[in-house]
Formats: sequence, structure tokens, C-alpha cells
Amino acid sequence: MHDDTIRKLTTGGVLAAAIVLLTWLAKIPTPVGYYNLGDAGVLVAGVLLGGGWGALCAGVASALSDVLAGYIIYAPATLLIKGAVAFLAGTAFVRIKSRARYAFLYLAALLVPAGYFLYEILLYGTAAAVPNLLFNAIQCMIGAAAAHALMVVLQRTKLFSALGGQGSVCAEILRDPKNGPEVVLVAPRAQAEMIRKAGNYLSVQGITARLVAVDDAYAFDRLNGKALAYFLPEGKPFVRVEQEDANARTIAQAAAETLAKAAKEAREKERKA
Repeated sequence: MHDDTIRKLTTGGVLAAAIVLLTWLAKIPTPVGYYNLGDAGVLVAGVLLGGGWGALCAGVASALSDVLAGYIIYAPATLLIKGAVAFLAGTAFVRIKSRARYAFLYLAALLVPAGYFLYEILLYGTAAAVPNLLFNAIQCMIGAAAAHALMVVLQRTKLFSALGGQGSVCAEILRDPKNGPEVVLVAPRAQAEMIRKAGNYLSVQGITARLVAVDDAYAFDRLNGKALAYFLPEGKPFVRVEQEDANARTIAQAAAETLAKAAKEAREKERKA
């Protein structure tokens, strides 16, 4: 099984358990009942795992929570609604580079009251569905606010930035020279073996390379400055592999040329100084 798949399954299992616990245990009492924080877990799962994996994790975990609570009739709707929430949140968070990405946590959460309203109309009729609309809307906004706060914190932790050896949710160092790299090779996880071979070719030439695998083209956009420097050290040239038909020799050659160009520019800068 691919390392990336194993990692996402493991992370997904932890997040699924968190969603169930947040739904059952993290309750906020009100005069009319309890709000829970399950939607916060749903949104965080979407962001950390990505749209597809996040949707699967959030949908299954939330549906399981309904079954365990005795609301089996809601489980099918929950599977689809919470899955859609995680998918929208995760997809938007990856593609939007500005702080506006956080707004999509709230927009995605609004699928919850809308989805259950339509489902309850089918089950019980409009009159019976209306009273729950406001309750679900407030609960999903509470969940979105909690998810917003969690994501702000998580982006500065080991889980999100890979600063502690667990590996990042969006990027991972596959190989790192003991005394530091001269150049960095970055490629999608699907081409991880390719840059390993390219790193071997560079080693033969006496060039040390750090090898970094990323989940998608937007991986580094999700990292803060400190986390980004962990993968791309300041002052070190890097080569990013984007062509699917690239081979190890051409990648190694591009890295060697990039390193030589960087060295030449450094010498010229010193000479002018």
C-alpha cells in the first residue's frame, strides 16, 4: 500500500474518532437542549485530509455517531451532508491562498442546516422541519468558529507543518543529507520514487539533495514561513518537478544546473560587493 494512503488512513482514523467524541462529549448546554462540536471535527477533517478523503472520514464518522445515538433514520442524510461539508471546506482551503479561505469554513457549514431541512421536509413535512432550522444553523456556526480557531492553531503545530518528525499533512521530507542539502528536489508523491533516483544520480556527482514530496500544487501555500523554511531552507536552490513525463536523469541534470547557476550568482554578488 502506498505510504501516502497509509498516512491518510491513519490520520483519518484519528480524526474519525475525534468527530465521534466531539459529537458525544463536547456539548454546550442551552435552555432547549445541547449543541455539540461535531461539525468542528468535520471541517478540520476536510482541511487536513483534503476534499475526497476528508469527505469520506467526516461522512462515515458522523453517520456512525447518529447510529450510536439511536438516530439511524438520519444516518444516510448525515453521511452525505457532512461529507459534502468536509469536501467543500477541504477543497476551498487548499485552493484559496488568502485568509478568505477561513470564510469557506462557515459557508461549508451552512450545508448542514440546509441539508437537514430538506431531508426533514421529505420525512415529516415543512411545518415539522422549520423549528430545527435555526437550531442547526446556530450549531453549525459554533462548529465553524471552533474549526476556525483550531486551524489557526494547527497551522503552527507539528501536525500541520511537520516540524516534529510526524510528517506533514501536505508535504514530507523523504530524504535529508546529514550535513544539510546543497539543493532541494520537490515533486508530487506519485513521483517520489523518481526523485529518489534523481537524488542517487546527484550523490554520484557529489551533490547532496533534500527530497520533498507534496500532496498537491498548493501544499506550500498552506504553510507559514517557519514551516516553509523547514522544507525549503533559505538560500538553497530548489527544483520543482511538475512534468509527469520527467525522468530521474533530467531531474538530476536540472538540479545540477540550478545549483551551478546559484553558485555563479553568489560569486558575482560577492565580486560586486
